[in-house]
Amino acid sequence: MFLRGNKEGCCDKDYSSRNDGRSGAKAAALIPRPLTPAQREQFTRFPVLDERTLARYYLLDEGDLRLVWQRRRDFNKLGYAVQLTVLRHLGRGLRPGERPPDEVLISLAEQLRVDAACYDAYASRDTTRREHFAELCQHLGYVELSGPLNRELRDWLMPTVVVTDQPFPLVGTLLDELHRRRILTPRLSVLERLVNAARVRADQHCHGLLNLPLKGGLAERVDALLTPQGDEPFSRLAWLGRPVGSPKPKHLLALLDKLAFVRTFPVQSNLRAFLPQSRLEHLAEEARRVSASHLAAYEAGRRRATLMARLFDLSETLTDDVLDLHDRVMMSLLREGERHAAEAFGQRRPSVVEQLDTYQSVCAALIAAREQQADPYQAVEAVVSWDQLVATVREGRETVVAEDLDPLHHVVRAYPKVRAYAPRLLSAFTFRAGGTAAALVEAVRLLREMYASNKRTLPEHLPLGFVRQRWNAHVFRGGEVDRKAYELCVLDELRLALRSGDVWVEGSRKYRDLDAYLLPQNVWKRRLQDLALDLPETFEAFWGATEPKLTGQLREVEDLLSRGALSSVSLLSGRLRVGKVVKAVPDEVEPLQRTLATRLPRVKITDLLLEVNAWCRFTGAFLDLRDGKGVERHDHLLTALLADGLNLGLTKMAEASPDPSVTARRLMYLSDWFVRPDSYAAGLAQLVNFQSRLPLAALWGDGTTSSSDGQRFPTGGHGKAAGHLNAKYGREPGVLFYTHVSDQYAPFHTKVITTNVRDALHVLDGLLYHLSELKIREHYTDTAGYTEQVFALCFLLGFRFAPRIRDLGETRLYTPEVASTYGLLEPLVAQRLNLRLIREHWDELRRLTASIKAGTVTASLILSKLAAYPRQNGLALALRELGRVQRTLFTLEWLRDPELRRRVLVGLNKGEALHALKRAVAFHRSGEVRDRTFEAQSHRASGLNLVVAAISAWNAVYLGRAVEALRAEGQDVPDGLLAHVSPLGWEHIGLTGDYHWRHESVPAPGTYRELRG
Repeated sequence: MFLRGNKEGCCDKDYSSRNDGRSGAKAAALIPRPLTPAQREQFTRFPVLDERTLARYYLLDEGDLRLVWQRRRDFNKLGYAVQLTVLRHLGRGLRPGERPPDEVLISLAEQLRVDAACYDAYASRDTTRREHFAELCQHLGYVELSGPLNRELRDWLMPTVVVTDQPFPLVGTLLDELHRRRILTPRLSVLERLVNAARVRADQHCHGLLNLPLKGGLAERVDALLTPQGDEPFSRLAWLGRPVGSPKPKHLLALLDKLAFVRTFPVQSNLRAFLPQSRLEHLAEEARRVSASHLAAYEAGRRRATLMARLFDLSETLTDDVLDLHDRVMMSLLREGERHAAEAFGQRRPSVVEQLDTYQSVCAALIAAREQQADPYQAVEAVVSWDQLVATVREGRETVVAEDLDPLHHVVRAYPKVRAYAPRLLSAFTFRAGGTAAALVEAVRLLREMYASNKRTLPEHLPLGFVRQRWNAHVFRGGEVDRKAYELCVLDELRLALRSGDVWVEGSRKYRDLDAYLLPQNVWKRRLQDLALDLPETFEAFWGATEPKLTGQLREVEDLLSRGALSSVSLLSGRLRVGKVVKAVPDEVEPLQRTLATRLPRVKITDLLLEVNAWCRFTGAFLDLRDGKGVERHDHLLTALLADGLNLGLTKMAEASPDPSVTARRLMYLSDWFVRPDSYAAGLAQLVNFQSRLPLAALWGDGTTSSSDGQRFPTGGHGKAAGHLNAKYGREPGVLFYTHVSDQYAPFHTKVITTNVRDALHVLDGLLYHLSELKIREHYTDTAGYTEQVFALCFLLGFRFAPRIRDLGETRLYTPEVASTYGLLEPLVAQRLNLRLIREHWDELRRLTASIKAGTVTASLILSKLAAYPRQNGLALALRELGRVQRTLFTLEWLRDPELRRRVLVGLNKGEALHALKRAVAFHRSGEVRDRTFEAQSHRASGLNLVVAAISAWNAVYLGRAVEALRAEGQDVPDGLLAHVSPLGWEHIGLTGDYHWRHESVPAPGTYRELRG
């Protein structure tokens, strides 16, 4: 009845290829995206068991025991119990040769009071096992996967496949549904074919929807995007995707031209409401990477659907690009104004100083004359002649022109630059606002109407509530409103309001209404359990647990401070003094590190990457965007990745390669189709997971703590236009590569951020969106990585945040009671906590947390919005207040616990060591990032991080072997010292020269290179 001839304990039949609704040729074009080796292993291996899982699935109840006791011999009882519990847990039987974990055997043997070793006798009886398994399937109601069930599951999976076509989550979802329906789990290849059949149907559905609005001549116009227009050497589609350059009005107008062209297609229809964003993004990504000639060869329905998805994407992207470039134009004008003001002051400073000295002398003489009741005129002439005083005053009128010293005066003089694009900018978008920003949007509407009617004078009644103090002197002149200054003020305030979210734009991805980023009100509470968020349901529950801890620690620190019992902490004149952390690394570590380094084999970077890839096959994560196939020549893919990592670029890398088949065109092909942010993230996860399993990594940490920091790289060449300025780094533009590194030295996440934003906005992205198996619980940053809102969100999302705050002695505490309650701590208390704010917005805080965890908005984007919000926004204020609670708790623990200070220092030092290695690896082009687009810069950062992770993993393996060699020679190498040895050295690695892939140099499986010395 069950499993006839099936030795695997699962269904073998394959019904997935039948009736897929496509011809063989079309179906062949969509081969299922294969699972990576690591993903296959995750689905096929026996899952890791903890006490909760053992209690849930492997605890026999009375009914189970009655069934088991019907068996006569001990090994049959134990084997029957194993099959029963495994079937209930995994929905399948044990595969040939598969042995249940020892924890299962021991637990069941104890319950049955038999010897666990007797299971071997049962495992050898194949016929008995199969008969028992068939009996258990019938008893528990499990059935095989039949043809009708296969088609039913395919249709059931369709809505999920429309959302994501990634095989890993789809197979996981399918396994859960099989278990729920009590259908025996078939072989993994059967599941992959079933998923592929659902993908084919989902593609048909999506392509059909995207073709719906293409009526009349629209279909032909969409096709025409693939052909050059007029004398242009490239297609219209390629023109739409080309970057425009630096922040200049002409470039902003070029973006508006592109946006206007895109809007001639039905991109503003409600069609996207019927398709998940992820599906549109995937199709748009395909259109962006495929050449026009390849797209033209697509079947008509698929081609037009792909192009429409790209147009939807361009509509939002160009909208954001226009608004971003307007922000940058205004910022450049403001910086230029500051420069002109500084030059004006520098040119007139000597005469200004001389005049001020004269005025000071005259004023002092007048004061003295009044006090002595003397003649003021004589007193003045005693210090300066009357003619000289008159000349000084007259000269001052010419010398001191206050306007020249005001940066905004120079901005107003640059009005024609902004006026060149302002009418088109305001007419291109529909701006919305609420609350205090309503006056600003009304001013935008008024200017739009003025521009449309070519009026040159402002109306009598103007909205003015948004005008800030710094603009007052320019907007209000002589009792009237200056038109040019008013227009510039509106445009300047508009960019600030867009940043904060006070004003939002229809059709934007980045500047949407804040509420649109969050889970709907009727959804978020239902998602909490699925998201595994351990959040108190009410404020009272939260405060009931937090208040005793907070007040207890405040009183404890006050008591310890009064007795001088805090390690390296004292209070002098109302200021905390926190001593430096005692050296965390023993003196013996440095000579041990040198000794181990001399033992490591010398290796070229190409040989290193080949060897590491042989260990963990991280190149298997780089799959073809079109069909999900892996790359044929892994050495060619490694060449493309190394070009990113060494900052060499594809063309130069091709020139440096002795392999004639490695051409620039070949590397560009691989970069276009196989190298993407998701493939970089998956490949990096393979490396991080591999290193975390090494014995030496366990001495460095348990993989639960991490640190993050930004590393600045200057921009040059074409990349200079894309760089941003930050006074902290000088006047040259640059970008930051913001990287998270685990306590095991593994860099598990990186991203590119602009230098003019604070690191703190991006701290949570690395903790939430990495793909490795690390379970980070505690995270460290320096001062730039901390804000009160980051403290709050880390708490809500289950992370312990521990930044090293500069000038901690000047930090202030926030308490639930008045400051005088806490004695010596009173000078440190800033104010009482506003608990009412947290109470009133507790549900919104939970909704925000659920939205971030569900992925409807990234942590960095929502933090940038909330950080820029004005003081009136309740959610931003509540988040800040919650952050003050958490920051106070952290500060108190920092003062009490020197071990926490040491831990943070050690974690941050690992990040510094990683920066040094990255600087050494990315040495080409003088370390400058010369890529024009954000995507290319992201590839550069990801490639560098991947190469560095491979170096760390290779070093970790050979450091472990060097340790074994030293110990075999009788040397004492304590684990306590190895905990401080870093795998981030590079002196033994050849990073320069030709980049030749010598496969014969890779040691055979299970063997390694010979150590030196």
